[in-house]
Amino acid sequence: MNPIDLIVALILIAGLLVNRQPLIPIAAMGVVLLRGTITRITKGIGFKRVEWAIVVCLAYWVANYFWSSRSVSNFLSYEFLRRDGAMLFSYGIFIFFLGWPLKASQSRALWTFFLIILAAIAVVGAAIALNLPHADNLRVLGVVGHEESVGGDMFFGWYEAHNTAGGIYAVASVLALLWVQEPKMGWKERWFRWCVFGACLVGLVITYSRGAYIAFAAGALLVVPLRNLRRTARIGIFVAVPVLLMTIMGSDFLGRVDTITDPYWGTNAQRLDIWKDALKDFGDSPLIGIGYGRYNDIWEQFEGVKHIVWVAYKGIIVNDDEHAHNSYLHFLAEGGIVGLVLTLLVWRRAWQELVFFESHFPRSHLAMLLKGARASLVVGLVQSLTEHMIGRGSLVLVLDALIGITLAAARIEAKQAALAAAKSKSAAPAPRPRPRFEPAGVR
Repeated sequence: MNPIDLIVALILIAGLLVNRQPLIPIAAMGVVLLRGTITRITKGIGFKRVEWAIVVCLAYWVANYFWSSRSVSNFLSYEFLRRDGAMLFSYGIFIFFLGWPLKASQSRALWTFFLIILAAIAVVGAAIALNLPHADNLRVLGVVGHEESVGGDMFFGWYEAHNTAGGIYAVASVLALLWVQEPKMGWKERWFRWCVFGACLVGLVITYSRGAYIAFAAGALLVVPLRNLRRTARIGIFVAVPVLLMTIMGSDFLGRVDTITDPYWGTNAQRLDIWKDALKDFGDSPLIGIGYGRYNDIWEQFEGVKHIVWVAYKGIIVNDDEHAHNSYLHFLAEGGIVGLVLTLLVWRRAWQELVFFESHFPRSHLAMLLKGARASLVVGLVQSLTEHMIGRGSLVLVLDALIGITLAAARIEAKQAALAAAKSKSAAPAPRPRPRFEPAGVR
């Protein structure tokens, strides 16, 4: 890896690990934007279906904002771009990840480093959560914070919310699960990989994010070797260890799991009310929604034809982190059917390209990342059923980086394979011409 790409990769890792200090992910996106732009220009990398889907999606949401809010000053404000408008940056930067091709070995090294750091952070969080001796001294690292919804401390890592941390650790656990399944490694390396996997699982467990638990299970179904019963049993036992540990050491984990299907439990009941509000906004304006960023605004006025196009305007603009706790309902409320379809089209195009490279290049050094990227996308889409995960910044940034870097490398790898095949074909000797007349009895 050349020095420039190494610096960009290190800044990116910092941006993926921290969202509590906004300047860190902003800096990460900035350097990726510069690197991706330079690479596209110097190497002549054009747009493919994924990039065009992103352009159309962002164009729609910007237009949606202006025909509703109509406030240029708010659109350019830090509060809007940090909160309601974060999606514009987190989706836009996807284009520049797709234009930053690294070698397969470099891509693997980047994500291996990411997993190791997340595992180390999780070990610190587990030591504090389990009240191990001298663990209070580790609180200075800031990986545990107070969560109002549960009235106690909770593992956040270096993220703002436990659900965000849960989503990141669900993705990391899926990637680590694939990592431990790779063949041809010594026993020391194998044990190290299993320890990283276990630490990421522990991190997932102590986030107490119920949506992340379900999302991890969905993503793991894509990568668990169900046909290899021996290996599947080994993985199952290893997954059970951190769960059993958390169960023995405290009742918080079982308590959180027990509330998943209880419609009357605190935040569950609150979510049902919030979903009803989002559905009402969608019912009022099903085609294009009430307007991007208007979900939290108050005292709005509406114009149009109710139950077809009913757009909010005027009123008091409120930029905050409140959302519909369901990305699909939030997109429907603010952008209608058009907004939801165009947004999901981005991920559909990404999925299709991942599947293409995975099926056409099964022996590629990127095979693990291609499969892991698909499973991680499933994690994000499933967790979005209970959170606004694909409409914000942190998890989308991780998905952008994982899918974008992997696809950029796969595109270059495929191009090089095609050039090598063409060169080999042109260098092959021409076939000898068959005689026009052959002796009888000879074919």
